[in-house]
Amino acid sequence: MFLLIPRRTPPLASLGAVLLALAGASPPVAAQPLPPAARPVPAVPQAPDPPLKVSLSADGETLYLVGMFLDGAFHQVKAALDKAPRVRRVHLSSSGGFTIEGRLVSALVRKRRLDTYVEYYCASACTQIFAAGQQRVIGPLARLGFHQAVMVDENGNTAGVRPPTDRKLDSTLVFGVNGNDTLRLAYEMAGADPAFIDKALGFDHQNMWLPDQEQLLSSHLVSRVAETSEVPAPPGAITRDAVRAALLEQPLWRAAMTRLPAPTETAVGDIWRSANSGYSLAEATRIGRAALIVQAAELLPTASEALLDRALAAYVLAARNQRARGYPGCFPETLAAPAEDPEETRFTAEEDAVMTDLLLSPEQAKALKPAVAERYFNREVSPLLAHSASLTDRMDSGQLCRFGFETFEVIDSLPTSKRLKAYRALLSLSALP
Repeated sequence: MFLLIPRRTPPLASLGAVLLALAGASPPVAAQPLPPAARPVPAVPQAPDPPLKVSLSADGETLYLVGMFLDGAFHQVKAALDKAPRVRRVHLSSSGGFTIEGRLVSALVRKRRLDTYVEYYCASACTQIFAAGQQRVIGPLARLGFHQAVMVDENGNTAGVRPPTDRKLDSTLVFGVNGNDTLRLAYEMAGADPAFIDKALGFDHQNMWLPDQEQLLSSHLVSRVAETSEVPAPPGAITRDAVRAALLEQPLWRAAMTRLPAPTETAVGDIWRSANSGYSLAEATRIGRAALIVQAAELLPTASEALLDRALAAYVLAARNQRARGYPGCFPETLAAPAEDPEETRFTAEEDAVMTDLLLSPEQAKALKPAVAERYFNREVSPLLAHSASLTDRMDSGQLCRFGFETFEVIDSLPTSKRLKAYRALLSLSALP
């Protein structure tokens, strides 16, 4: 079975993806690691995949498909189409699903010679269905996302990626086929440019390519971009203005809109698309908040001593709680459901407060020059991480996450005179993902 999983790019970025990234500077000593990212935090499990909701417009001409194309999606769509002879377009709002379900639904769209339309978001397996449309139209703010298909086991865990082959397929072949070959065929049948297809299938399952409108049009995958919304919104849709207003009721989002208007507006757009692709507004906001915090955290290297101390204290407390419980936040697949962990709730509230004050603060300190930060970190912190340092090249993402938490505790154990400078050195070296 092949699954296309939305990973780490907006609007449906996974909060349980990589929690630790290594800095971009070269280590002065080969045996020492690059410092971990400045914000290892407890993972929040991904919101449950929203099941597909199928509905029909009042005039019977538009079929709305909102949510993930999981087991049974084909039967849902076929049953709806069998009862709706007047349908002439499919309105897609989905972050993906199983490639086989997407391929079967694509066959229905192609057989009925339907148009396809995206107002919000269509990614992964959803793009197969979009590509099957006679006329393929996107709204002025729509995004399409592409990446490779992956195999999954019976528990839904990634079980590998099959490389593309030279096998020649036809539009009727569904079963026993490499998922990436079927994606290629779907895009080829739409007349997409070969270079575009190669790039679309060149992104691994933990990433997502979101080409801009010009790229989509020049590839011939998209027939045209609508100047305004051309299709009535699906049931339960929420407007971008309503999403923006709800977010601006929170101090963090108000502060971010003042200090970082461009990335904050981008995050609002991502949440708006997610909330109209099957996720609840709360789930979409939780996802979008992560991207906003990463943007705000880029101000930490020049934060005042007081704010730096508060941020470090919050992350150290999170690290201690994680250690006491065996680092569950580094292995999000073991967590039951979003927002059920009281420690995560407490941490989120504290981080929001710190970042809000950081965004509003006129006080600034000097960031350490990279060379100075590198020397200080490797003199004061790296020796205390010697055991872990030799293992970092063999760590998976969960182990690296744990190493990040351990690094925060090591920094906190330093004498008062060195503690904040070591943290500022880490911040000055780290490249947040």
